[in-house]
Amino acid sequence: MEKNILVINIGSSSKKYSFYSGNILILGGHFERDKDRFVVTYEGEESREISQETFTESLVSFYETLKSTVYIHDGWGVSAVGIRIVAPGDYFTNDQLVDDVFIKHLKRVALEDKAHIPPLLKEITKVKELLSSIPIVAISDSAFHSTMHPFAKDYALPREIGSKEDVRRFGYHGISLSSIVTKLSSRPWGLEKRAIICHLGSGASVTAVEEGRSVDTSMGYSPLEGLVMSTRSGNIDVGAVLHLMKKRTIDELQEILYTKCGLLAVSGLSDDMRVLIDAEKGGHGGAHLAIETFAHTIRKYIGMYTSVLGGVDVLIFSGTIGERSFILRERICQHLAWLGVRLDTEKNIHAKSGDYIGAEGTMGVCVIHSDEDMEIMRKTHALLASQG
Repeated sequence: MEKNILVINIGSSSKKYSFYSGNILILGGHFERDKDRFVVTYEGEESREISQETFTESLVSFYETLKSTVYIHDGWGVSAVGIRIVAPGDYFTNDQLVDDVFIKHLKRVALEDKAHIPPLLKEITKVKELLSSIPIVAISDSAFHSTMHPFAKDYALPREIGSKEDVRRFGYHGISLSSIVTKLSSRPWGLEKRAIICHLGSGASVTAVEEGRSVDTSMGYSPLEGLVMSTRSGNIDVGAVLHLMKKRTIDELQEILYTKCGLLAVSGLSDDMRVLIDAEKGGHGGAHLAIETFAHTIRKYIGMYTSVLGGVDVLIFSGTIGERSFILRERICQHLAWLGVRLDTEKNIHAKSGDYIGAEGTMGVCVIHSDEDMEIMRKTHALLASQG
């Protein structure tokens, strides 16, 4: 009998739910903030506006919609829940069943990343209330990066500190990256040997991939490191952080670095790239600076990872911004001619998932929709099967 898997994918600014019977998607719902309002989009339907309360209680809303189908009713229908886990620590680099020990570990690191972990704990609590006897499988967002060599993943800390405190570069967006590698590897010609994947959304990262394996990635111990993001600072000198701590508590500084920096801080206007692009067209200097800063940090990592890989065969854009914004793709690529990158304007504007958008005879540039939910479903099936 086919297992019915409910997939939960909580991001920093959106919540996605998918219900699969076997490998078939029955219902998918995407709850997100759209500029100054909240919307939900169900598979095959137009987006519609919802209240903030509905967004907050999105799991209940999705489950009620799911119950209106012929596949599920109270007490029957869901075989297991698969949920994406973003958390630092070696303990969280493997897919595993959620039990009391797992919850204890998650609570222990809850203060490390308030953007992801407290919402995860709340979501798991709601799942237990809604589906009390159903197994919950935690799918690691860091597992993909376990292939990184120690010289890429270890910080230059005294060994007794790095090991004892469990501090190293864990990397994130691994489920998305795994989905992309799976999709590209299934093509007749397979995945290019050396790929740089730009996952660009509210959270953003760049990853160097060689023969389908993570070699290096921009996010580190937490999803705070690396690129300038919507509200996260990205890379900042540790000395500057130590200086800022003189007049602020750790909690205050953490709140600033996670929620008041990035595009929001640079623009002085918004953390939403759509708002910034519209404002830039109207001559807003802060919006222009924020977009240029974002593109600049991405290009820096592309350059670094080209060196790490000894060259690059394909540049991949994914994530909400990477997939949807031809303007950002153009802005990023316009200074990469040295790498052999030159976009075909029409291909870039009209790109769909799987399309190559480079001009004829230039380096491959591809837009790929990463299906994190499908990947979570597959990994949930795999773990349950391994458990017998």
